Parts: sequence; structure tokens; C-alpha cells
Amino acid sequence: MNRAKSSRSKPSISMSELGIEREDVIGQPLDLIAREGARVILEIALSEEVDEFLGRRRYERREEAPAGYRNGSRERTVQCGSGEVSIRKPKIVGAEEPFESKVMRRWQRRSEDIERVLPALYVEGLSTRDFKRALKPLLGGSGLSRSAISRVNKTLKQSFSGWRKRELRDEKIVYLFLDGYYLGIRKGGREKDALLIAHGVRADGSRVLLGVYMGGRESTESWKGVLQDLLDRGMAEPQLMITDGNAGLLRAMKEVMPKVPNQRCTAHKTRNVLSRVKKSRKAEVKRILDKIFHAPCLEDAIGAAEEFKRRYSKDFLTAAQVLADGLGQCLTFYRFPEVHWKRIRTSNVLERAFREVRRRTDVIGRLPDEMSALSLIFGVLEEDRLMWRGVKMDDDVRQAVVHAFKTACEEPITITWAEELLAA
Repeated sequence: MNRAKSSRSKPSISMSELGIEREDVIGQPLDLIAREGARVILEIALSEEVDEFLGRRRYERREEAPAGYRNGSRERTVQCGSGEVSIRKPKIVGAEEPFESKVMRRWQRRSEDIERVLPALYVEGLSTRDFKRALKPLLGGSGLSRSAISRVNKTLKQSFSGWRKRELRDEKIVYLFLDGYYLGIRKGGREKDALLIAHGVRADGSRVLLGVYMGGRESTESWKGVLQDLLDRGMAEPQLMITDGNAGLLRAMKEVMPKVPNQRCTAHKTRNVLSRVKKSRKAEVKRILDKIFHAPCLEDAIGAAEEFKRRYSKDFLTAAQVLADGLGQCLTFYRFPEVHWKRIRTSNVLERAFREVRRRTDVIGRLPDEMSALSLIFGVLEEDRLMWRGVKMDDDVRQAVVHAFKTACEEPITITWAEELLAA
């Protein structure tokens, strides 16, 4: 009973009142119906807007109404979510001030939803030359010119430009991840450029993208520029830096943030060691490496590393030396809360995101300039960031992180046999 009463209290607009007959709809494609509905609704909204501006309805006369009157209409084409719609926009003459529609701005040719979605499609991998062909069913015959697409994609560039300069004083970063990726993305050459990425885990456990940079190569100077930029924008030094062990990055860290402990990525270390082992024994060697980097405690990890040295230093001396190089830094994560070990022992959180970057840049090809490349990559990474899982953080865990930081600084992990093996 109440439901029926509620429905009667809210009169609806019939199809005939909108100028559409049921027979006109039956059998028609859904998108055609949606476009016709959009046309009718827009024209009604514009008409009511004109009524309010003139203070009277069409054909209505009032002595005290403002000056001005309707003088026909002009046809306008606008692109919206349901496709290209042709509407009749009323013309006003004789008014004391010009009529400015809020429903449809004077030079508006597409809805704001379309304006927002075009940069997103660019991020998804549609090149400028693909837009007109890919969006023709949606945008109709007028399509989009290259200049229009370029103007729309300024939205993405402007967003990135503001983001890359933002202050970081309020970002309480506990774990700072630094990684580099090589992509061939700039026109005018065949070389690949190093994309330097900084992202982190906040004190509340959430993840944040901090910086996207073009480094040319992963040199010491390039990484120093990244670290100094983060500090210049107000970021406090983190409790731990997670890196892939790049030599230029390690030197930059010693110069810019020498007091922050380093966790070298165990996944990179595992791949580097296995690349020095013959194929028939890779699975066997990997089991020992897993015992090192997935041990229940630091002591067991050191014991498994000694086992590796005993078993393989003769048959695979180079592999043992690769493992020994920076092994203590590969085990730094054991100092920190166990609940974080899975998240901080590798720098691979961006691996999946960069597969997406490569997929989309492969579609687009090389981009015209550095800003276009960085804006695209920023868009992809920001899209992926929304799916990043954070880490558990409460007062006890935060205190444990602070204690781990002090311990890692005062008692860095040293493995005597590893140093001796490298010195031999």
C-alpha cells in the first residue's frame, strides 16, 4: 500500500510528453533510443532555462517580464555518452544581457564525461591516430581531429605536472621503494630510457606513488637527482629503502641518505645467482636460495647461506660470489616486523604495473617528448596504485619498525665468509 501511494505521489513524464511514441521505440537499437532520449532531455532543459531567463514560457505574455524574446533556434551537435546528438538550441534577441546557458556552454561540443574519458583511453593504449577510428561508433560522423585529441590530453599532462611538484611534508614514509625500468618511448632514437620510480609505504600502512622520472641511464647522478627531489619537496628520511641493487643507486643512497638502511631485492638477487648456474641444476639451487630468503628467522637464513657456500662455491664459484655480494643487505628485512617481510624483501610491487606500461606503449609506439611519456606512465601507475595492497600498521608495529631501524643502523648484518669470498 505504501509503495503504491509513494509512486502516485511522484508523477512521471510520459513518453508522449517527451514527443516520443511507443511505436517509434519498438524494435530500435538501444543506443539509438538512448541518443533520442538524450536529445529530448537536453532540448527540454534548454527550453526551461530560456523560460527562466525570459521570465515567461513560450507564447506567454507578461507586462513585467524582462526584455528579450525567442527568435527560432540553431542546430548544434554535441557528443555525449550515448553518441552524437543533434539538438535545437533556442536563440534569444533583444535581451539586456546575453543569454549564457549552463546546460550547454557556448562552444561546448562534447560532454564533460567524454572530456574525462579521453585521457583515460590514452592511458589505456589508444594512440592519437587510433582515437578517430576507435571512437567513431560513439562520436558519430564528426569524430575527433588530432588537435582536439591533443587538447583533451593536456588534462593528463596538467595533472602530472601538478602532481610531480606537490609537497611531500605530510607523507610519513616508512618504507621507500626505488626501482628503474628501461623502455623505448621517445621519438628520434632507438635507445631505451631509464624510468626511475619512487613509491612508498606510509606510517598508516597505505601505499603512495611519490615520483616518476626520466633518467637516461640508472647513473649515480640520475638517482641522486631523484632522492634530492624527494627531500627538497619535504619528504622525511624513511626507516628503510628497498632497491634492486643497482650500483648507481647504491652510490647515490650513500651520498644523499647515508643513515638509512638498505634492503636489496631478494627476487633480483635470486635471478642473478641462477643466471650463473647451468640449466640442469637451477631448480636444485633455487631451493637453497628459497631457504635463505624465506627462512623463519635471520639465524636460519644465515645458516642456509653457509650451506649454499659449502655446496656450490666449488662448482659455481661465480654464482656464490654473486650471492655473497651485498648478502647482508638482502637479509635486512629480517630486522623488521615479520608481518612486513613479504612486502619489503623485494622491490617487485611495480613489476605487474610495468607490464601494463609496456603493453600500452607497445600499442602507441614512441612518444613525441619526455612530458608525453612521463604523463602516460604516471597515468598507468596511478591507475595501478588503486589496486596496491597496503601493510598492517598499528602502534605496536610502528614502534617495532622504529626499533628495527635503530638496530639495522647500529648493528648492520655482516657475513664474514661472504666478505672473504669476494676478497679472494
